[in-house]
Amino acid sequence: MEETISLKEIMEVLRKNIWIIIASMLFFATATFGYLQVFVAPEYEAVSQVLITQNAQNQDSAVQNSEIQANIQMVNTYSVVIKSPRILKTAAEEIDPNMSVEALASKVSVDSVQNSQVINIHVVDENPEKAIEEAKIVTKSFLKETPKMMKVSNVELLANPFTAQKTSPNIKIGLLAGTFAGLVVGVVIAFARRIFDERFKKEEEIVSRLQIPVIGTVGNITETETRSSSEDLIRRRKKK
Repeated sequence: MEETISLKEIMEVLRKNIWIIIASMLFFATATFGYLQVFVAPEYEAVSQVLITQNAQNQDSAVQNSEIQANIQMVNTYSVVIKSPRILKTAAEEIDPNMSVEALASKVSVDSVQNSQVINIHVVDENPEKAIEEAKIVTKSFLKETPKMMKVSNVELLANPFTAQKTSPNIKIGLLAGTFAGLVVGVVIAFARRIFDERFKKEEEIVSRLQIPVIGTVGNITETETRSSSEDLIRRRKKK
């Protein structure tokens, strides 16, 4: 027979199992923290910046604006060029003769500030010093090879990286995810205990599940009542 549960019963289940839920949240948060600290290698990101410039100065503002818009459109092209095998092969050989283009490509990502002529080149590595050095080499390779490929000289270095920021693992996000997972598991355990609890909690459950009438009920006997009954029994025995 299908069983329904009211909102009041849901709150009661959660209240009775609150310590199980809290313990589950703490366990998963601790386990996630330990996993991130022990098994996940830290990664650092260095960022260099390249500027797309005008080819020539022109006093005509309309021409200048048109050229700026063209350069902004070229940012998308340059973003693809930076990760091209031709650029990365030269950089990989300088970084490490044994490094493949694919290995370096997995470390490099490119983005740009919206409606700007600035390209950001991101390089990620487990060593912050290596991340900085690799970002400089990739940028240098791009600045060297692009004029040959594109037949233009409108790119120049805007900023080289001097520091690398730790990007992984993100402890705060990890702890938040672990705590949420523990909450979900704790709630599931709480309702599993409720669903698989075969004890009768209401008279209606006896009638519906056993198909027999309820003749009478015995109320809860408190400790005081039990003690009073025992004392009365002792007095009666003494009188006899």
